[in-house]
Amino acid sequence: MEFKVFWSKEKNIPIIVDEEKDMIRIKTENLTFISNDLRPVFIEEKHLLKILFGWDESIYYKSIWATKQGKYIVDGVLKRESFIKHIKKIENIEKFREKILGFNPNKKMKNIEESILENFIKENREHLYYLLHSEDIDEEGFLVGAYPFIEKAVEIYKNRIPMVSFSGGKDSTVVSHLVRKGLNNQEILHIFGDTTLELPDTYKYVKKFKEENIFTPFFDERNEENDFFQMCKEIGPPSRVKSWCCSIFKTGPMGTTLSNFDEEFLTFYGVRRKESASRSKYKKLGKTPKIHGGLVTSPIIDWLDIEVWLYILSENIMFNEAYKKGFSRVGCWMCPNNSDISQFLSKIYVRKDSNPEINFDSEDWESFLYEFGEKIVKNYYIKNKIDIDEDKLKIEVKEYVEKSKWKARQGGEGLEKSKDAVIRKKECVNEKNSFLFQLNRNIDIEFITLFKPFGSMIFINKKEIKEVIILNSKEEALFKLLYKDKEREVRVTLIDIEDKYLFGKIVKQLNKFNTCIYCQACNSTCSFGAISVTNGKYEIDENKCVHCLNCITKFESGCLVASALKIRIEDGE
Repeated sequence: MEFKVFWSKEKNIPIIVDEEKDMIRIKTENLTFISNDLRPVFIEEKHLLKILFGWDESIYYKSIWATKQGKYIVDGVLKRESFIKHIKKIENIEKFREKILGFNPNKKMKNIEESILENFIKENREHLYYLLHSEDIDEEGFLVGAYPFIEKAVEIYKNRIPMVSFSGGKDSTVVSHLVRKGLNNQEILHIFGDTTLELPDTYKYVKKFKEENIFTPFFDERNEENDFFQMCKEIGPPSRVKSWCCSIFKTGPMGTTLSNFDEEFLTFYGVRRKESASRSKYKKLGKTPKIHGGLVTSPIIDWLDIEVWLYILSENIMFNEAYKKGFSRVGCWMCPNNSDISQFLSKIYVRKDSNPEINFDSEDWESFLYEFGEKIVKNYYIKNKIDIDEDKLKIEVKEYVEKSKWKARQGGEGLEKSKDAVIRKKECVNEKNSFLFQLNRNIDIEFITLFKPFGSMIFINKKEIKEVIILNSKEEALFKLLYKDKEREVRVTLIDIEDKYLFGKIVKQLNKFNTCIYCQACNSTCSFGAISVTNGKYEIDENKCVHCLNCITKFESGCLVASALKIRIEDGE
Protein backbone atom coordinates (compact mmCIF):
# COMPACT_ATOMS: atom_id res chain seq x y z
CA MET A 1 0.00 0.00 0.00
CA GLU A 2 1.48 3.32 -1.12
CA PHE A 3 0.58 6.41 0.90
CA LYS A 4 0.98 9.95 -0.40
CA VAL A 5 0.40 13.42 1.01
CA PHE A 6 -2.53 15.51 -0.23
CA TRP A 7 -3.54 19.02 0.82
CA SER A 8 -6.88 20.06 2.29
CA LYS A 9 -7.64 23.66 1.32
CA GLU A 10 -10.54 23.72 3.78
CA LYS A 11 -8.45 22.56 6.78
CA ASN A 12 -5.18 24.07 5.51
CA ILE A 13 -3.22 20.94 6.47
CA PRO A 14 -1.69 17.86 4.80
CA ILE A 15 -3.65 14.61 4.80
CA ILE A 16 -2.09 11.18 4.29
CA VAL A 17 -4.07 9.01 1.88
CA ASP A 18 -3.93 5.91 -0.29
CA GLU A 19 -4.63 7.42 -3.71
CA GLU A 20 -6.56 4.34 -4.93
CA LYS A 21 -8.41 3.35 -1.75
CA ASP A 22 -9.30 6.93 -0.71
CA MET A 23 -10.43 8.20 -4.12
CA ILE A 24 -13.91 9.07 -2.83
CA ARG A 25 -12.47 11.13 0.05
CA ILE A 26 -10.07 12.88 -2.31
CA LYS A 27 -12.94 13.98 -4.57
CA THR A 28 -15.44 14.76 -1.81
CA GLU A 29 -13.04 16.91 0.22
CA ASN A 30 -11.37 18.38 -2.88
CA LEU A 31 -7.90 17.18 -1.80
CA THR A 32 -4.93 17.85 -4.10
CA PHE A 33 -1.62 16.00 -4.25
CA ILE A 34 1.13 18.05 -2.63
CA SER A 35 4.14 15.76 -1.98
CA ASN A 36 5.36 12.21 -1.42
CA ASP A 37 6.38 13.17 2.11
CA LEU A 38 6.48 16.20 4.43
CA ARG A 39 7.59 17.32 7.86
CA PRO A 40 6.08 20.09 10.01
CA VAL A 41 7.86 23.44 10.26
CA PHE A 42 7.76 24.82 13.80
CA ILE A 43 7.81 28.45 14.96
CA GLU A 44 11.59 28.54 15.44
CA GLU A 45 12.23 27.48 11.85
CA LYS A 46 9.55 29.87 10.59
CA HIS A 47 11.52 32.69 12.21
CA LEU A 48 14.70 31.56 10.47
CA LEU A 49 12.85 31.52 7.13
CA LYS A 50 11.45 34.99 7.80
CA ILE A 51 14.96 36.38 8.29
CA LEU A 52 16.53 34.36 5.47
CA PHE A 53 13.87 34.96 2.80
CA GLY A 54 12.76 38.39 4.00
CA TRP A 55 9.17 37.23 4.56
CA ASP A 56 6.76 39.37 6.62
CA GLU A 57 5.32 38.77 10.11
CA SER A 58 2.35 36.78 8.78
CA ILE A 59 4.65 33.80 8.19
CA TYR A 60 4.46 32.94 11.90
CA TYR A 61 0.74 32.22 11.59
CA LYS A 62 0.73 30.10 8.45
CA SER A 63 0.62 26.32 8.00
CA ILE A 64 4.14 25.52 6.78
CA TRP A 65 5.55 22.11 5.87
CA ALA A 66 8.85 21.07 4.28
CA THR A 67 9.57 18.51 1.58
CA LYS A 68 12.50 16.08 1.68
CA GLN A 69 14.11 18.20 -1.03
CA GLY A 70 14.24 21.23 1.28
CA LYS A 71 11.38 23.16 -0.33
CA TYR A 72 8.64 24.81 1.72
CA ILE A 73 4.87 24.58 1.33
CA VAL A 74 3.06 27.59 2.80
CA ASP A 75 -0.71 27.29 3.18
CA GLY A 76 -0.72 24.66 0.45
CA VAL A 77 1.47 26.63 -1.99
CA LEU A 78 4.94 25.41 -2.93
CA LYS A 79 7.45 28.24 -2.53
CA ARG A 80 10.31 28.44 -5.03
CA GLU A 81 12.82 30.18 -2.76
CA SER A 82 16.12 28.31 -2.54
CA PHE A 83 17.50 27.92 0.98
CA ILE A 84 21.01 27.29 -0.37
CA LYS A 85 21.06 30.33 -2.65
CA HIS A 86 19.92 32.59 0.17
CA ILE A 87 22.50 31.41 2.71
CA LYS A 88 25.22 32.15 0.16
CA LYS A 89 24.03 35.77 0.15
CA ILE A 90 24.56 36.19 3.90
CA GLU A 91 27.40 38.67 4.34
CA ASN A 92 27.73 38.53 8.12
CA ILE A 93 26.89 35.17 9.69
CA GLU A 94 27.31 36.57 13.23
CA LYS A 95 24.66 39.27 12.76
CA PHE A 96 22.35 36.76 11.13
CA ARG A 97 22.93 34.37 14.04
CA GLU A 98 22.09 37.08 16.60
CA LYS A 99 18.71 37.62 14.93
CA ILE A 100 17.96 33.90 15.09
CA LEU A 101 19.07 33.24 18.66
CA GLY A 102 17.35 36.35 20.03
CA PHE A 103 13.86 35.18 18.99
CA ASN A 104 11.10 34.43 21.53
CA PRO A 105 7.70 33.37 20.12
CA ASN A 106 4.63 35.07 21.61
CA LYS A 107 1.48 33.40 22.88
CA LYS A 108 -0.49 34.03 19.69
CA MET A 109 2.18 32.27 17.59
CA LYS A 110 2.11 29.26 19.92
CA ASN A 111 -1.69 29.07 19.90
CA ILE A 112 -1.86 29.17 16.10
CA GLU A 113 0.80 26.46 15.82
CA GLU A 114 -1.05 24.30 18.32
CA SER A 115 -4.33 24.74 16.39
CA ILE A 116 -2.69 23.77 13.06
CA LEU A 117 -1.13 20.63 14.55
CA GLU A 118 -4.35 19.65 16.34
CA ASN A 119 -6.22 19.79 13.02
CA PHE A 120 -3.47 17.71 11.41
CA ILE A 121 -3.85 15.07 14.14
CA LYS A 122 -7.66 15.06 13.94
CA GLU A 123 -7.86 14.69 10.15
CA ASN A 124 -5.28 11.89 10.09
CA ARG A 125 -6.48 9.97 13.16
CA GLU A 126 -7.95 7.10 11.14
CA HIS A 127 -4.71 6.68 9.21
CA LEU A 128 -2.70 6.55 12.44
CA TYR A 129 -5.03 3.84 13.76
CA TYR A 130 -4.24 1.79 10.65
CA LEU A 131 -0.47 2.23 11.17
CA LEU A 132 -0.74 1.10 14.77
CA HIS A 133 -3.39 -1.65 14.78
CA SER A 134 -3.76 -3.08 11.25
CA GLU A 135 -3.82 -6.89 11.00
CA ASP A 136 -2.94 -6.71 7.29
CA ILE A 137 0.11 -8.66 6.13
CA ASP A 138 2.91 -6.85 4.28
CA GLU A 139 5.03 -8.15 1.38
CA GLU A 140 7.51 -9.78 3.78
CA GLY A 141 4.73 -11.66 5.59
CA PHE A 142 4.73 -9.48 8.71
CA LEU A 143 1.84 -7.70 10.39
CA VAL A 144 1.49 -4.08 9.23
CA GLY A 145 0.27 -2.63 12.52
CA ALA A 146 3.15 -1.59 14.78
CA TYR A 147 1.59 -2.87 18.00
CA PRO A 148 0.64 -6.39 16.81
CA PHE A 149 3.98 -6.66 14.99
CA ILE A 150 5.95 -5.84 18.15
CA GLU A 151 3.90 -8.27 20.25
CA LYS A 152 4.36 -11.05 17.67
CA ALA A 153 8.11 -10.45 17.32
CA VAL A 154 8.62 -10.65 21.09
CA GLU A 155 6.45 -13.77 21.25
CA ILE A 156 8.42 -15.55 18.50
CA TYR A 157 11.78 -14.55 19.99
CA LYS A 158 10.78 -14.94 23.63
CA ASN A 159 14.25 -16.27 24.50
CA ARG A 160 15.80 -12.96 23.48
CA ILE A 161 15.90 -9.78 25.56
CA PRO A 162 13.97 -6.94 23.87
CA MET A 163 16.09 -3.81 23.59
CA VAL A 164 15.73 -0.38 21.95
CA SER A 165 18.64 1.21 20.10
CA PHE A 166 18.10 4.86 21.00
CA SER A 167 19.76 7.68 19.04
CA GLY A 168 17.88 10.71 20.33
CA GLY A 169 16.28 11.21 16.93
CA LYS A 170 12.57 11.23 16.13
CA ASP A 171 12.50 7.70 14.69
CA SER A 172 14.08 5.97 17.67
CA THR A 173 11.91 8.15 19.95
CA VAL A 174 8.82 6.74 18.26
CA VAL A 175 10.12 3.17 18.37
CA SER A 176 10.94 3.52 22.06
CA HIS A 177 7.41 4.72 22.80
CA LEU A 178 5.80 2.05 20.58
CA VAL A 179 7.72 -0.81 22.17
CA ARG A 180 7.13 0.28 25.77
CA LYS A 181 3.45 1.03 25.14
CA GLY A 182 2.82 -2.02 22.94
CA LEU A 183 4.35 -4.39 25.49
CA ASN A 184 2.99 -2.41 28.47
CA ASN A 185 6.47 -2.51 29.94
CA GLN A 186 8.54 0.55 30.88
CA GLU A 187 11.53 -1.61 31.82
CA ILE A 188 12.71 -2.25 28.25
CA LEU A 189 16.49 -1.89 28.00
CA HIS A 190 17.68 1.15 25.98
CA ILE A 191 21.18 1.70 24.63
CA PHE A 192 22.44 5.05 23.37
CA GLY A 193 25.54 5.08 21.20
CA ASP A 194 27.08 8.42 22.15
CA THR A 195 29.36 9.28 19.25
CA THR A 196 30.63 12.33 21.23
CA LEU A 197 29.62 14.27 18.10
CA GLU A 198 25.89 14.67 18.72
CA LEU A 199 24.06 17.99 18.51
CA PRO A 200 23.91 19.86 21.84
CA ASP A 201 20.12 19.52 21.72
CA THR A 202 20.49 15.75 21.45
CA TYR A 203 22.41 15.55 24.71
CA LYS A 204 19.82 17.76 26.41
CA TYR A 205 17.01 15.57 25.08
CA VAL A 206 18.65 12.29 26.13
CA LYS A 207 19.15 13.71 29.63
CA LYS A 208 15.47 14.71 29.86
CA PHE A 209 14.38 11.32 28.48
CA LYS A 210 16.26 9.52 31.26
CA GLU A 211 14.84 11.87 33.89
CA GLU A 212 11.27 11.34 32.70
CA ASN A 213 11.60 7.56 32.24
CA ILE A 214 13.17 6.50 35.50
CA PHE A 215 11.99 2.89 35.19
CA THR A 216 13.63 2.43 31.78
CA PRO A 217 17.17 0.97 32.07
CA PHE A 218 19.46 3.12 29.92
CA PHE A 219 23.04 2.48 28.82
CA ASP A 220 25.19 5.35 27.47
CA GLU A 221 28.03 3.90 25.40
CA ARG A 222 30.92 5.93 24.04
CA ASN A 223 34.48 5.43 22.85
CA GLU A 224 36.51 6.83 25.74
CA GLU A 225 39.88 5.90 24.24
CA ASN A 226 39.79 7.73 20.92
CA ASP A 227 39.31 11.39 20.11
CA PHE A 228 37.46 12.27 16.91
CA PHE A 229 39.48 15.42 16.22
CA GLN A 230 42.78 13.62 16.75
CA MET A 231 41.72 10.80 14.44
CA CYS A 232 40.77 13.33 11.77
CA LYS A 233 44.28 14.74 11.98
CA GLU A 234 45.78 11.27 11.61
CA ILE A 235 43.61 9.68 8.92
CA GLY A 236 41.65 12.64 7.56
CA PRO A 237 38.00 13.59 8.11
CA PRO A 238 35.35 10.97 7.32
CA SER A 239 33.89 11.26 3.84
CA ARG A 240 30.87 9.94 1.99
CA VAL A 241 33.20 7.41 0.38
CA LYS A 242 34.98 6.39 3.60
CA SER A 243 32.74 7.14 6.57
CA TRP A 244 34.88 5.55 9.27
CA CYS A 245 33.40 7.43 12.24
CA CYS A 246 30.20 5.43 12.81
CA SER A 247 32.00 2.12 13.33
CA ILE A 248 34.54 3.67 15.68
CA PHE A 249 32.34 5.97 17.72
CA LYS A 250 28.95 4.22 17.67
CA THR A 251 28.64 0.56 16.73
CA GLY A 252 32.11 -0.27 18.10
CA PRO A 253 31.47 0.91 21.68
CA MET A 254 27.96 -0.59 21.61
CA GLY A 255 29.41 -3.89 20.46
CA THR A 256 31.98 -3.77 23.26
CA THR A 257 29.30 -3.43 25.93
CA LEU A 258 26.84 -5.94 24.50
CA SER A 259 29.56 -8.56 24.05
CA ASN A 260 29.77 -8.74 27.85
CA PHE A 261 26.26 -10.22 27.96
CA ASP A 262 25.71 -13.95 27.55
CA GLU A 263 22.09 -13.31 26.51
CA GLU A 264 20.99 -12.56 22.96
CA PHE A 265 18.91 -9.51 22.08
CA LEU A 266 15.97 -8.59 19.89
CA THR A 267 16.89 -5.01 19.06
CA PHE A 268 14.20 -2.54 17.99
CA TYR A 269 15.50 0.44 16.05
CA GLY A 270 14.14 3.32 13.98
CA VAL A 271 15.44 2.54 10.52
CA ARG A 272 13.04 3.46 7.70
CA ARG A 273 13.30 2.43 4.05
CA LYS A 274 12.23 5.85 2.77
CA GLU A 275 15.26 7.53 4.41
CA SER A 276 17.74 6.64 1.66
CA ALA A 277 18.43 4.36 -1.29
CA SER A 278 20.72 2.14 0.78
CA ARG A 279 18.13 1.72 3.54
CA SER A 280 15.41 0.86 1.03
CA LYS A 281 16.92 -2.62 0.91
CA TYR A 282 16.72 -3.22 4.67
CA LYS A 283 14.48 -5.99 5.97
CA LYS A 284 11.83 -5.42 8.60
CA LEU A 285 13.40 -8.15 10.73
CA GLY A 286 16.79 -9.70 10.14
CA LYS A 287 20.28 -10.44 11.37
CA THR A 288 23.04 -7.87 11.67
CA PRO A 289 26.71 -8.18 12.66
CA LYS A 290 26.65 -4.62 14.03
CA ILE A 291 24.89 -5.53 17.29
CA HIS A 292 25.85 -8.47 19.50
CA GLY A 293 23.06 -11.02 19.45
CA GLY A 294 22.51 -9.93 15.89
CA LEU A 295 18.71 -9.71 15.44
CA VAL A 296 17.22 -6.29 14.66
CA THR A 297 13.78 -5.11 13.69
CA SER A 298 12.05 -1.84 12.84
CA PRO A 299 8.28 -1.63 13.41
CA ILE A 300 8.21 1.67 11.45
CA ILE A 301 10.36 0.57 8.51
CA ASP A 302 7.75 1.63 5.93
CA TRP A 303 6.57 4.81 7.65
CA LEU A 304 6.92 8.22 6.06
CA ASP A 305 8.43 11.23 7.85
CA ILE A 306 4.97 12.74 8.19
CA GLU A 307 3.67 9.52 9.77
CA VAL A 308 6.45 9.60 12.36
CA TRP A 309 5.45 13.18 13.20
CA LEU A 310 1.78 12.21 13.30
CA TYR A 311 2.55 9.68 16.03
CA ILE A 312 4.77 12.06 18.02
CA LEU A 313 2.21 14.86 17.94
CA SER A 314 -0.77 12.56 18.60
CA GLU A 315 0.88 10.98 21.62
CA ASN A 316 2.28 14.34 22.78
CA ILE A 317 5.74 12.83 23.08
CA MET A 318 8.71 14.97 24.07
CA PHE A 319 11.20 15.14 21.19
CA ASN A 320 14.59 16.60 20.27
CA GLU A 321 14.38 20.43 20.07
CA ALA A 322 16.79 20.45 17.11
CA TYR A 323 13.86 19.53 14.85
CA LYS A 324 12.11 22.76 15.78
CA LYS A 325 15.14 24.71 14.59
CA GLY A 326 15.07 23.21 11.10
CA PHE A 327 17.29 20.12 11.34
CA SER A 328 15.67 17.35 9.30
CA ARG A 329 17.98 14.78 10.90
CA VAL A 330 19.84 14.90 14.20
CA GLY A 331 22.85 12.62 13.87
CA CYS A 332 26.45 13.81 14.20
CA TRP A 333 26.54 17.50 13.38
CA MET A 334 29.64 17.30 11.14
CA CYS A 335 28.62 14.11 9.33
CA PRO A 336 29.77 14.11 5.67
CA ASN A 337 26.29 12.90 4.69
CA ASN A 338 24.63 15.99 6.14
CA SER A 339 22.95 18.39 3.74
CA ASP A 340 24.22 21.91 3.14
CA ILE A 341 21.22 23.12 5.14
CA SER A 342 22.21 21.06 8.19
CA GLN A 343 25.78 22.27 7.80
CA PHE A 344 24.56 25.86 7.83
CA LEU A 345 22.32 25.28 10.87
CA SER A 346 25.29 23.84 12.74
CA LYS A 347 27.12 27.15 12.25
CA ILE A 348 24.26 28.83 14.10
CA TYR A 349 23.44 26.35 16.84
CA VAL A 350 26.66 24.37 17.48
CA ARG A 351 28.76 27.02 19.15
CA LYS A 352 30.52 27.13 22.51
CA ASP A 353 29.14 30.59 23.36
CA SER A 354 25.60 29.17 23.48
CA ASN A 355 26.61 25.64 24.54
CA PRO A 356 29.58 25.96 26.96
CA GLU A 357 29.40 22.24 27.76
CA ILE A 358 30.70 21.14 24.33
CA ASN A 359 34.42 20.56 23.70
CA PHE A 360 34.57 21.79 20.12
CA ASP A 361 32.13 23.53 17.83
CA SER A 362 31.41 24.46 14.22
CA GLU A 363 34.13 27.15 14.26
CA ASP A 364 36.73 24.62 15.40
CA TRP A 365 35.59 22.18 12.71
CA GLU A 366 35.80 24.81 9.98
CA SER A 367 39.30 25.81 11.12
CA PHE A 368 40.38 22.19 10.98
CA LEU A 369 38.93 21.74 7.48
CA TYR A 370 40.91 24.75 6.26
CA GLU A 371 44.12 23.36 7.77
CA PHE A 372 43.43 19.94 6.31
CA GLY A 373 42.48 21.42 2.94
CA GLU A 374 45.75 23.36 2.77
CA LYS A 375 47.70 20.17 3.48
CA ILE A 376 45.86 18.26 0.72
CA VAL A 377 46.16 21.02 -1.88
CA LYS A 378 49.85 21.58 -1.14
CA ASN A 379 50.55 17.85 -1.34
CA TYR A 380 48.92 17.67 -4.78
CA TYR A 381 51.15 20.42 -6.19
CA ILE A 382 54.31 19.07 -4.56
CA LYS A 383 53.60 15.54 -5.78
CA ASN A 384 53.07 16.78 -9.33
CA LYS A 385 56.05 19.20 -9.12
CA ILE A 386 53.90 22.25 -9.84
CA ASP A 387 54.57 25.64 -8.28
CA ILE A 388 51.68 27.47 -6.61
CA ASP A 389 51.70 30.98 -5.09
CA GLU A 390 50.05 31.86 -1.77
CA ASP A 391 47.09 33.68 -3.34
CA LYS A 392 46.15 30.76 -5.56
CA LEU A 393 46.65 28.37 -2.64
CA LYS A 394 44.18 30.34 -0.50
CA ILE A 395 41.61 30.34 -3.31
CA GLU A 396 41.87 26.57 -3.85
CA VAL A 397 41.74 25.80 -0.12
CA LYS A 398 38.65 27.99 0.26
CA GLU A 399 37.02 26.17 -2.63
CA TYR A 400 37.97 22.79 -1.11
CA VAL A 401 36.14 23.68 2.11
CA GLU A 402 33.21 25.75 0.84
CA LYS A 403 32.33 23.29 -1.92
CA SER A 404 32.66 20.42 0.59
CA LYS A 405 35.24 18.59 -1.52
CA TRP A 406 36.46 16.89 1.67
CA LYS A 407 33.21 14.91 1.64
CA ALA A 408 34.33 13.15 -1.54
CA ARG A 409 37.91 12.39 -0.48
CA GLN A 410 39.31 8.88 -0.29
CA GLY A 411 42.72 7.52 0.58
CA GLY A 412 45.42 9.05 2.72
CA GLU A 413 47.26 11.28 0.27
CA GLY A 414 49.07 14.06 2.13
CA LEU A 415 48.83 12.35 5.54
CA GLU A 416 51.79 11.10 7.55
CA LYS A 417 49.80 8.06 8.68
CA SER A 418 49.41 6.92 5.06
CA LYS A 419 53.03 5.75 5.18
CA ASP A 420 51.82 2.92 7.44
CA ALA A 421 49.41 1.93 4.70
CA VAL A 422 52.17 0.58 2.50
CA ILE A 423 53.02 -3.12 2.62
CA ARG A 424 56.16 -4.29 0.83
CA LYS A 425 55.99 -7.78 -0.60
CA LYS A 426 58.28 -9.98 -2.68
CA GLU A 427 57.95 -13.57 -3.83
CA CYS A 428 60.38 -16.12 -2.39
CA VAL A 429 62.59 -17.84 -4.95
CA ASN A 430 63.51 -20.83 -2.79
CA GLU A 431 60.02 -21.88 -1.70
CA LYS A 432 56.93 -22.20 -3.85
CA ASN A 433 53.82 -20.18 -2.92
CA SER A 434 55.82 -18.18 -0.38
CA PHE A 435 56.01 -14.43 0.05
CA LEU A 436 58.11 -12.11 2.21
CA PHE A 437 56.29 -9.15 3.75
CA GLN A 438 57.98 -6.13 5.30
CA LEU A 439 55.83 -4.70 8.08
CA ASN A 440 55.88 -1.28 9.72
CA ARG A 441 55.95 -2.42 13.34
CA ASN A 442 57.72 -5.13 15.33
CA ILE A 443 56.09 -8.54 15.44
CA ASP A 444 54.64 -9.38 18.85
CA ILE A 445 51.92 -11.50 20.49
CA GLU A 446 49.24 -9.32 18.92
CA PHE A 447 50.48 -10.34 15.49
CA ILE A 448 49.64 -13.98 16.24
CA THR A 449 46.30 -12.99 17.79
CA LEU A 450 45.14 -11.58 14.46
CA PHE A 451 45.41 -15.02 12.86
CA LYS A 452 43.23 -16.81 15.42
CA PRO A 453 40.04 -16.33 13.36
CA PHE A 454 41.43 -18.67 10.67
CA GLY A 455 41.49 -21.65 13.05
CA SER A 456 43.76 -23.49 15.45
CA MET A 457 47.56 -23.13 15.43
CA ILE A 458 50.62 -25.35 15.72
CA PHE A 459 53.73 -23.59 17.06
CA ILE A 460 57.19 -24.81 16.12
CA ASN A 461 60.27 -23.08 17.59
CA LYS A 462 63.48 -23.26 15.61
CA LYS A 463 65.95 -21.36 17.78
CA GLU A 464 65.37 -17.70 16.88
CA ILE A 465 62.87 -18.40 14.10
CA LYS A 466 59.22 -19.02 15.01
CA GLU A 467 57.03 -21.13 12.76
CA VAL A 468 53.23 -21.17 13.06
CA ILE A 469 51.00 -23.46 11.04
CA ILE A 470 47.35 -22.39 10.85
CA LEU A 471 44.71 -25.12 10.53
CA ASN A 472 41.06 -24.91 9.55
CA SER A 473 38.13 -26.51 11.44
CA LYS A 474 38.91 -29.86 9.78
CA GLU A 475 42.47 -29.68 11.10
CA GLU A 476 43.75 -29.18 7.56
CA ALA A 477 46.75 -26.88 7.07
CA LEU A 478 45.94 -23.54 5.43
CA PHE A 479 49.23 -21.64 5.57
CA LYS A 480 52.28 -21.09 7.72
CA LEU A 481 54.11 -18.07 9.07
CA LEU A 482 57.85 -17.75 9.69
CA TYR A 483 59.18 -14.80 11.65
CA LYS A 484 61.45 -13.60 14.42
CA ASP A 485 60.12 -11.91 17.54
CA LYS A 486 60.47 -8.12 17.59
CA GLU A 487 61.48 -7.98 13.93
CA ARG A 488 59.45 -6.73 10.99
CA GLU A 489 59.72 -9.40 8.32
CA VAL A 490 57.34 -12.34 7.97
CA ARG A 491 57.28 -15.14 5.45
CA VAL A 492 53.84 -16.42 4.45
CA THR A 493 53.60 -19.82 2.75
CA LEU A 494 50.30 -20.93 1.28
CA ILE A 495 49.53 -24.62 1.83
CA ASP A 496 45.91 -24.66 0.71
CA ILE A 497 46.41 -23.32 -2.80
CA GLU A 498 42.84 -24.24 -3.85
CA ASP A 499 41.34 -21.37 -1.82
CA LYS A 500 41.75 -18.40 -4.17
CA TYR A 501 40.60 -15.95 -1.48
CA LEU A 502 42.99 -17.14 1.25
CA PHE A 503 45.94 -14.94 0.28
CA GLY A 504 43.76 -11.81 0.24
CA LYS A 505 42.47 -12.58 3.72
CA ILE A 506 46.00 -13.03 5.06
CA VAL A 507 47.01 -9.67 3.56
CA LYS A 508 44.02 -8.04 5.26
CA GLN A 509 45.29 -9.17 8.66
CA LEU A 510 48.74 -7.86 7.83
CA ASN A 511 47.09 -4.54 6.95
CA LYS A 512 45.32 -4.59 10.29
CA PHE A 513 48.55 -5.20 12.17
CA ASN A 514 50.30 -2.38 10.29
CA THR A 515 47.68 0.33 10.79
CA CYS A 516 45.78 -0.61 13.97
CA ILE A 517 45.23 2.34 16.30
CA TYR A 518 42.82 0.42 18.60
CA CYS A 519 39.86 2.37 17.33
CA GLN A 520 37.36 -0.29 18.51
CA ALA A 521 35.65 -0.62 15.13
CA CYS A 522 36.49 -4.33 15.12
CA ASN A 523 34.35 -4.85 18.23
CA SER A 524 31.24 -4.48 16.08
CA THR A 525 32.39 -6.95 13.41
CA CYS A 526 31.91 -10.04 15.59
CA SER A 527 28.34 -11.23 16.23
CA PHE A 528 29.63 -13.58 18.93
CA GLY A 529 31.45 -11.05 21.09
CA ALA A 530 34.84 -12.72 20.59
CA ILE A 531 36.78 -9.52 19.84
CA SER A 532 37.75 -7.02 22.50
CA VAL A 533 39.72 -3.92 21.60
CA THR A 534 40.22 -1.86 24.76
CA ASN A 535 43.04 -0.13 26.60
CA GLY A 536 45.44 -0.44 23.68
CA LYS A 537 45.01 -4.20 23.34
CA TYR A 538 43.50 -6.34 20.59
CA GLU A 539 42.25 -9.63 22.02
CA ILE A 540 40.26 -12.55 20.63
CA ASP A 541 38.46 -15.00 22.91
CA GLU A 542 39.07 -18.41 21.32
CA ASN A 543 36.15 -19.89 23.28
CA LYS A 544 33.73 -17.49 21.55
CA CYS A 545 35.33 -17.34 18.08
CA VAL A 546 33.54 -19.57 15.53
CA HIS A 547 36.06 -18.79 12.72
CA CYS A 548 33.44 -17.17 10.48
CA LEU A 549 36.11 -14.67 9.31
CA ASN A 550 33.62 -11.78 9.32
CA CYS A 551 36.12 -9.70 11.30
CA ILE A 552 38.54 -10.10 8.37
CA THR A 553 36.14 -9.55 5.47
CA LYS A 554 34.02 -6.79 7.04
CA PHE A 555 36.27 -3.93 5.95
CA GLU A 556 37.65 -3.48 2.44
CA SER A 557 41.30 -3.69 3.50
CA GLY A 558 40.68 -5.80 6.61
CA CYS A 559 40.92 -2.75 8.86
CA LEU A 560 38.75 0.37 8.87
CA VAL A 561 41.76 2.67 9.26
CA ALA A 562 43.61 0.83 6.50
CA SER A 563 40.56 1.22 4.25
CA ALA A 564 40.37 4.94 5.00
CA LEU A 565 44.05 5.34 4.14
CA LYS A 566 43.73 3.09 1.10
CA ILE A 567 46.38 0.39 1.49
CA ARG A 568 49.02 -0.08 -1.19
CA ILE A 569 51.08 -3.21 -1.74
CA GLU A 570 54.48 -2.59 -3.31
CA ASP A 571 56.16 -5.54 -4.99
CA GLY A 572 59.85 -5.93 -4.33
CA GLU A 573 62.44 -7.24 -6.69
